[in-house]
Amino acid sequence: MVSDVAPVPKLQPTENWDIFKLQRKILLIFGLWPADRLVRRWYVKVLIAINLITLTICMVGEFLHGLYAYRDGDLSESIESICPTVSRLSGLLRVVFYLINEEKIDHLLNHISEVMRDKHPRENDVIKRMATLGQQFTFYLFLMMFFAACLYGVTPFFMMAYSWFRGQQPLEKLLPFKIALPFDSQNTAYFVLTTIFLNYASAPTITSQSGIDALFSGVCLYVYGQFRAIQLEVEALSATLDSTAARDSFAETLRINNALRRISKRHQETIDLVAEVRSAFTANILLVYTSTAIIMCIVCVAMLVVEGIYKLTYLPYAFAELTLLFLYSYSGTVVRDSSEAIQTVAYNFPWYRFDRNTRHLIQMMMIRAQYGSNVDVPFFETSMTSFSAIVRTASSYITLMKSFL
Repeated sequence: MVSDVAPVPKLQPTENWDIFKLQRKILLIFGLWPADRLVRRWYVKVLIAINLITLTICMVGEFLHGLYAYRDGDLSESIESICPTVSRLSGLLRVVFYLINEEKIDHLLNHISEVMRDKHPRENDVIKRMATLGQQFTFYLFLMMFFAACLYGVTPFFMMAYSWFRGQQPLEKLLPFKIALPFDSQNTAYFVLTTIFLNYASAPTITSQSGIDALFSGVCLYVYGQFRAIQLEVEALSATLDSTAARDSFAETLRINNALRRISKRHQETIDLVAEVRSAFTANILLVYTSTAIIMCIVCVAMLVVEGIYKLTYLPYAFAELTLLFLYSYSGTVVRDSSEAIQTVAYNFPWYRFDRNTRHLIQMMMIRAQYGSNVDVPFFETSMTSFSAIVRTASSYITLMKSFL
């Protein structure tokens, strides 16, 4: 008897994602991993919805509190409230763009998984080094964001402990974030529940940023490894010519021609992979480059206007945003530079010793490399030049706003 029930699709093995294992763990805290999108359990979908609702509630409450504080003339309170709001809004938009493009990201990761199964032994060291570097970047980014969230969470308890030590009565209860509430936060039960909720809200805030952005950086480093492996292939093929006796023979020409065809095909596939990366992450790249200068400006102004221990909470926050911008810029730079470097390697190959077909293959590789492969988006190029320009712009904003304080 044939069953009418359709087979349940199997989850992809986690060992396929060893090069993105830390990014995967961080994204699964939010409930997101593109390879699981077709087999995502109902409770994971509920977790994603809860995290999105949590971000929205905190964002609205903090914005309203900042607006009320501004109307009351308390600039310091207003900036303290709006500062995390911008970060939550950025995280919320990241997840929305991620979900919109999740099918593209899933296709991209599957493409990478297929390439890894067919990789040449010469790639092993390159891919291993790039994977390690990607994991280190992810760890440092997550650590800084986690440290900033922890400072936000524990600073009010230090302040309350200090007030209690000085004998302040009644003791004012301080929340981790400045937020407008429909109830009295000084009520013990409400205070405990609100504190737990606000501290939990830090989890989707930092995972939505560090996970998605670190995944983009990891993919770019993998692409860099592919371009670097192509360079090694061309150099290794060129090295075999020195020890060949009949360099101009038909057999030798055919061997070189076949090898160059394989390398040229792989070069084109890597260029297509870059196009997939650009298509899948365009919205998030635009978001990062348009919002980071504003966020850094608000954070640095907050460091100037707040007093006491609260200044320390914004220092890791500022470093986290700076690191985030650096990762995007550095990732785009290494992709472009490694792509353009193939032009030099191809030119150094002794193509002039072979037939027209061999010269044509080398010329095609040089033309592709000359135009370069990049993950640029409209209005912005992901490069260290953009990084320095945005940092200078943020510094100008800070100087301008400081003159009004």
